[in-house]
Amino acid sequence: MIRSGRAPGSLDQLIQRHLAAVRSTLFQMTCDDAAADDLTQEVFLRAIRGLAGFDGRAKFSTWLFRISKNTALTYLERQSRMPSASQADAADGVAAGSAPDSRLLTEELSADIQQALGQLSPTLRAAMVLTSLQGLSPTEAAEIEECSTSTMYWRIHEARKQLRQRLQEHLS
Repeated sequence: MIRSGRAPGSLDQLIQRHLAAVRSTLFQMTCDDAAADDLTQEVFLRAIRGLAGFDGRAKFSTWLFRISKNTALTYLERQSRMPSASQADAADGVAAGSAPDSRLLTEELSADIQQALGQLSPTLRAAMVLTSLQGLSPTEAAEIEECSTSTMYWRIHEARKQLRQRLQEHLS
């Protein structure tokens, strides 16, 4: 069990161990770099504040992913009430030095994937992010999502089906 009375170095180690996965999850849920950065800070603040309430029944990473998911869903709900901005700007970061044509195709595909992922419902997006992008098992993802494993399998199937439909031109 983790207790808030641990040495500050232990807390730093926990943050460093999980920072990249939390940040990646939040980006994949929001499709927005700036939002992912802000939400990552918020997740760790929530985790630190709630550390005394962590009872150890679930793995720490599962508990942290649940906080991440809830934080992302709250953000997405707030965003849905605001005028929407284009998600096409979400795909940047292609390696410099790529051939211009190759780089352009990679950027276009990346933008299309991010846009397709962003069009999924939050529950289907979470299923894809947790299992396909974060590498969690469907059982672990179901625990985070607080649903049955069979429900998680259905969500994964449905998300893949919808992504396949939205990305059909790239698949042929």
